[in-house]
Amino acid sequence: MLGHLKKTNLLLIFVILLLCGFGLVMVYSASDVIGAQKFGDSAYFFHKQRTSIVLGLCIFVIAACTPYKKYERLAPILVAGSLFLLVLVFIPGIGVERNFSRRWIGVGPLVVQPSELCKIAMIIYFAAIYTRKQPYIHQFFKGVLPPLLILGAVFLLTLLEPDLGTASLMLAACGAILLCAGLKKRHLLLLGLTAFSAVGYLAFSASYRLKRLVSFTNPFNDANGDGYQLIQSYYAISSGGFFGKGLGNSVEKMNYLPEAQTDFIMAVISEELGILGVLIVLGLYFSFMLLGVRTAVRTPDLFGKLLAVGITFQLMFQAVLNLGAMSGLLPVTGVPLPFISYGGSSLMMNLFLCGVLVNISGFIPKHQFNGKAAFAGRHKKETF
Repeated sequence: MLGHLKKTNLLLIFVILLLCGFGLVMVYSASDVIGAQKFGDSAYFFHKQRTSIVLGLCIFVIAACTPYKKYERLAPILVAGSLFLLVLVFIPGIGVERNFSRRWIGVGPLVVQPSELCKIAMIIYFAAIYTRKQPYIHQFFKGVLPPLLILGAVFLLTLLEPDLGTASLMLAACGAILLCAGLKKRHLLLLGLTAFSAVGYLAFSASYRLKRLVSFTNPFNDANGDGYQLIQSYYAISSGGFFGKGLGNSVEKMNYLPEAQTDFIMAVISEELGILGVLIVLGLYFSFMLLGVRTAVRTPDLFGKLLAVGITFQLMFQAVLNLGAMSGLLPVTGVPLPFISYGGSSLMMNLFLCGVLVNISGFIPKHQFNGKAAFAGRHKKETF
């Protein structure tokens, strides 16, 4: 296993570690006030995040040392298990309700969020199933539709929690895999329009989602209600300037900006480290995306290519949703910023995905580093 790690993309590992380390520092800076007020310890959230990073890095190393092709055989079991856990969320006594949402399963002191596991399972399942369906990938009802029914079931169960943000992330990641799997253009167009229409309908069909949409377009119409959080984010962003107020000197984290250490941690980064800090974070994410795409392009087998695409774009879509909400360009969905926001289960699952991506990078033959690999499948018609 250690011999395999020597062949992996060390730059990719370095970027992941930088993001986690930077996130740990910013979680402490953004949460010291609320930690002291609620728990009598300014480092309360820091200690919990540090523990999550240590556990996540252990998971990362195990995933990086496990040949990614093993997941192809486990794909049906992972999806079945995910569906089972999603159903358990709605069973009284097992499902845990917080803030009018049922997204967790509690067994004693252990609390698990099944939707985080589902994001992983669906990426693996879609990469595996569309690799197997290459001989009839151009036949919609035989080669394309059946896995989409499974995705639809997972999407609806996640939506009922309710968690439109996570459900949308699963759609986006699976959509990226479909885009690279060799489907006909008209099938892709049909699926894209269907997904867009479904998400649009669901966004407007519930009153609380509609209020979020209205508040994000003009938060000052409800400055003390649904628009309050976004307005405070604007204050944080506008007061940072180019170099910021300095690490730890945020004013907004002092009970003005809700969820400063989670969903809106980037606003605190902007306030304390300024535009320069934001550019550094964006540069790290852009580097991760480039390294992930390069891994996908150069991986010799289709399953590895599709798996790398799904992992890379799920994490990037998550970052886009969070940054868009923080800046007022997208509605607030409650999606954390990957590697940086406070949150144990999300962080550990993301590090697992990164471990799989690192493992994939270790199987790239040396002659493939000319960047000419193609998303060929068996027919070799579609290129990346």
